[in-house]
Amino acid sequence: MTVATAEQEEQIEWLVRSFGPVIYKVAFAITRSRALAEEVVQDTLFAAWSSMPSWEGDVPVRWLCRVTRNRAISVMRKESRSVAGDDWEFQVSHEPETERLVEGRHRLEAVKEALFELDEQSRTMLVLRETEGLSYEELAELLDLTQSAVKAKLYRARHALKVHLREWDQ
Repeated sequence: MTVATAEQEEQIEWLVRSFGPVIYKVAFAITRSRALAEEVVQDTLFAAWSSMPSWEGDVPVRWLCRVTRNRAISVMRKESRSVAGDDWEFQVSHEPETERLVEGRHRLEAVKEALFELDEQSRTMLVLRETEGLSYEELAELLDLTQSAVKAKLYRARHALKVHLREWDQ
């Protein structure tokens, strides 16, 4: 077993700190499983660390999202069973605000359910656009689509979420 040098440890820590959260979101959006997403993140971060010098000329987050997406899809193909997507955690306190928190929990469940009804590409685009702020151009490049296709898919995905949540509210 080879021991990492101090410089290598710093590189690994920088990768995890800088990109771990965004690639976890991408992996979880595709796999819908905490365990599988963590596996994908670990594989992706190792691949990133192994090929850091080859990044020149590319934006690391785009490269990482592309690799994460491909690895997550590969992991899902290997999985013969359906992933339940019940790895989301909720904490409800027993304070006076419990009723409001429970309502928020139910609302979050509805959002999660609506999100998981979307196809993998739409779910990934929404996560990257809304939580990571990727531009239409970046999404188009990452997913090998035109910007107008990205805008149209995002519009349809947002509309589907709104419809689902309106039905839930009634």
